Amino acid sequence: MTAEELAANQRATAALGANPVARDVARWASARELAPGAMAAIALGFGVIGAVWLTADSVHTEVVAFPALIAAFITGRAGRLMGNRELTAAAEWSLAACAALTELALYAGIATGASGDPANAGLTGPAGVRLRGTAVAGLGGQGTAGVWRLAVAAVGMLAVLQMVGICQAARRAAVPRAPRFQAFAGAPGGARLLLIGAAVLIGGARVTFLMLLVLGVLALGTMLAGRSAAGSVAGGNAAAGPVPAAGSAAQSRWLPWCRGDGPFSLWIGQFVEGRLPPLPPLLVGLLVTGVLAWLGLQNLPGILVFTPVEAMLLAALGSRHPHDGPRDWLAPALLQAGEYLFLAALGFAYRAWAPVTLALVGAVMMRHLDLACRARYELARSADRRGLGWEGRMFVAGLAAALGILPYVYPLLAAYLWGLLAWEWATSGLVSAGHSAVDG
Repeated sequence: MTAEELAANQRATAALGANPVARDVARWASARELAPGAMAAIALGFGVIGAVWLTADSVHTEVVAFPALIAAFITGRAGRLMGNRELTAAAEWSLAACAALTELALYAGIATGASGDPANAGLTGPAGVRLRGTAVAGLGGQGTAGVWRLAVAAVGMLAVLQMVGICQAARRAAVPRAPRFQAFAGAPGGARLLLIGAAVLIGGARVTFLMLLVLGVLALGTMLAGRSAAGSVAGGNAAAGPVPAAGSAAQSRWLPWCRGDGPFSLWIGQFVEGRLPPLPPLLVGLLVTGVLAWLGLQNLPGILVFTPVEAMLLAALGSRHPHDGPRDWLAPALLQAGEYLFLAALGFAYRAWAPVTLALVGAVMMRHLDLACRARYELARSADRRGLGWEGRMFVAGLAAALGILPYVYPLLAAYLWGLLAWEWATSGLVSAGHSAVDG
C-alpha cells in the first residue's frame, strides 16, 4: 500500500470517529507481531459471532450482536491501518476475503432471523413496524421468501461493488485520496458493519437489505459517473481488493483475468482473436438475461432455460481482448452481474432452498475475488478450469433446471466451490507468492 493510500485510509477512519481506537489496536497488534491478515481473521470471527446472535430475531439478541459488530469494525480497521507498506498477496487476499465473508455471514444471519418470524415479513423495530402493510413489505416478494431474495441481491451488489473497485483501480495512473462516500458505501466491512447493525435494530431485515441495495446503487453511480475519477472503492480501502502499484507501465494487463473465463469462453474468444471489444456483446447478453429474469425463468420450459446462457456466451467473444479501452474495465463486473442474476433468478424460480442459493452466490463472489487477487500477482493467467468458469457454472445451473434437479445440484455446486476455495488457499502458492511477487 502506498503512502497516499495509507493517508487516505487514516483520513477516512478519522472522519468516522474510530481512528484513535483502531490506531491503538493496530499498535497493540504490531507490538505482538500480528499480521494484517491475522487481524482481518479476528474481525471475521467477531462478525460471525454477531451473525449468530442475529439468527434469533429479537431486540435482545440484536442489541447483544451490536458490540460484536463494533469489535469487528475496529479490528478490521486496525488490520488495514497496519498495512503501511506494500501488502503481500496473502495479506491482500486476507483483508479482502475476510471483509466480504463478514458481510456474507451477517446477511445469512439476518435473513435466518427473519425466517423465524414470518408474520412480520422481516419488518421489525420502530421503523419496520410502521412499514408493515405498505409497498415496502412486498419489495422482493412477500414473506420470508422476499427477505431471502433481497439478501441474495445484496450479496450480488456487494460482489459487483468489489469488482468495480478492483477493475477501476487497474485503470488508474495514480492512487489519490478516495472519496469518503465511496470508502464508506462501497467497501465491504468497515463502517458498513455499524450501519447494518443499526438498520437491523431500527427497521429489521427487509429494511436493512433495501438500504444496502440503495447504498450500493448510489456508490456505483458515483463511480460510473466519474464524479470522482481520482478515487474508487479499492483506492480508499485495502479490503476492497487488489490494488496495482501507482504509475505501473502495464498496470492493467491482468484486468482480463478478472473476468473468470473458463475454457469454453476462451475457446470462443480465439475466433475473433481479440479484435472485438468486450462491452458490446456483453451488454447484449446482459440485456437478454435481465429481461428474461424479470419475466420469470420458470416460464422458459425445457431447453429454453438455456436462452440466458446462450445470450451471455456472446460475452465470450471478448475474452481474448486486452481490455484496454476507456470503459473496458467495466466488463468483468458486468459479466459477473449477469452470472449472479442468472443463478439467483434460477434458484428462486425452480425452488432451490433459499439459504443454498445465498451460499452459491456467495461462493461465486469469493471465487471471482480469489481470481482477481491471483491475477494481480500473476498467479492466474489461464482459464478457470477448476471453478468451471462463469460460463461453465451457468451451463451446469441451466442443465439442472432443464432436467428438474436444480434443488439437488445447487447444494453440490455450492459445496464444491467453497471446498475448492479452502483447498486452493491451503495448497496453492498464494501465501508464499506474497514474498516474491512483483507488481503486475
